Amino acid sequence: MLEYMERKYGETFMVIETYAGQFGKDYTMLKVRSRRIWTEEILVRASGREKTVYQDNYLAYLLRDKIEQRMREMAEPVFGECKVFYKIPRQVFPSDYPAYMEADAFLQRPQSMVRVYVYVKNGDKDRQKQFEQFFASLRQQEYILGGVISYPADEGMYEMITAKNFQRDIYQGYQYMEEAVFSMGEKGELAYLEWKGAVEHRQ
Repeated sequence: MLEYMERKYGETFMVIETYAGQFGKDYTMLKVRSRRIWTEEILVRASGREKTVYQDNYLAYLLRDKIEQRMREMAEPVFGECKVFYKIPRQVFPSDYPAYMEADAFLQRPQSMVRVYVYVKNGDKDRQKQFEQFFASLRQQEYILGGVISYPADEGMYEMITAKNFQRDIYQGYQYMEEAVFSMGEKGELAYLEWKGAVEHRQ
């Protein structure tokens, strides 16, 4: 599995531990660490008895900055000042994802399971209309993703959200005025949309 990673990405990796192993299952998973992104835990999976198929989620880490930048470029014209974060999925991608995959191609494949979190500084505008505009721009780019559009309760709540705590903000006491939780189907259609009111944040 290490050889596969090093051959695919041309980097050195180190094993941290086994991950999500289940007795009787026909696969093995490891957490590994890259010399380039030393603080992150990358997943690698080997499956199959006759022919081994290798999969990993390293691309999510390699493309994170580009994905967040691209989403920010699309979000800011709609929402104004906002914070945009991409949630690294705890899953591996299909084996045909190349090491040199571009962000656009990654965002256009439903198997990437992209989830973005957008925190809007000023929530005074028509939020439904803003969501529709943002969704239309996603459709135009043929991106397929899901996520949360969050309108913090006040400026203090907006300021407290960071890249480190946006997934764990329930523990930070984060509150919002309103949130739109959405996901897109495999053809880019709106598969799910729920507006949540002014209550403590739940994810």
